[in-house]
Amino acid sequence: MRFSLPIAIALWSVLALPHCSRFTDGIEVDVAYQPAATPAQIRTDMEYRVALNEAMIAVGKVELIRCDNFVTHLVGLFTPSRAKAHVFDTPTSLGEPLVLDLMESAGTPLFAGTMKPPPGRYCGIRVLGMPADEDAVGLTPENPEMMEHSVLITGSVVDTTSGEESNLIARIWEVIDCEMLFDRPLVFDSPIAETVSIQIDHTSWFDGIDFASESQDAVQRQVTENVRSSLKAVLPFAESGL
Repeated sequence: MRFSLPIAIALWSVLALPHCSRFTDGIEVDVAYQPAATPAQIRTDMEYRVALNEAMIAVGKVELIRCDNFVTHLVGLFTPSRAKAHVFDTPTSLGEPLVLDLMESAGTPLFAGTMKPPPGRYCGIRVLGMPADEDAVGLTPENPEMMEHSVLITGSVVDTTSGEESNLIARIWEVIDCEMLFDRPLVFDSPIAETVSIQIDHTSWFDGIDFASESQDAVQRQVTENVRSSLKAVLPFAESGL
């Protein structure tokens, strides 16, 4: 019996769909944020002591990136006018925004959600820091300003050389696009459960800043870069060195 080309393609598609569906249903990737524990004081690499009163970050979309699509340092892909804090989940992304109060952090993970990506090779993950929606998890009557900021920091800084103390205020309004490369690709070719931890080391947010000589704008720019570089994607056995 001979089949025409359109019929053959249709039959192939019908046969293939259940197979792909079984794989997709059996592949799960849990995502959790794991901020560092917040010390009473942070000593920077330039010998300043920072005491925090507030330290919050709002995170929006989280997305797995296929190896063949992974491009670092994308310019202009996400902008405040295009990015939305609350977007629909997809098989490779989570869209529910979260506000993380780092002053309450004890180093324990905060579960963000589970993705069910299709089979493939994934080399990294992208996280967007961005102002929250009014229904964001973690947004409270005590922190409504996180609907306008992706990062908010207040506290004080002490120059250990002179003993001089000054106020610290850093407010980041723009979207912070953080792309992280895994130390090994995630290869999904059969049902499997994986976990990705997004570590946030906010104790490094003030490194490289000479508070005594730099302008407020310069401090703000450096804090923004430090926030971006403080996020690390960690896979389970990467920590054990296996």
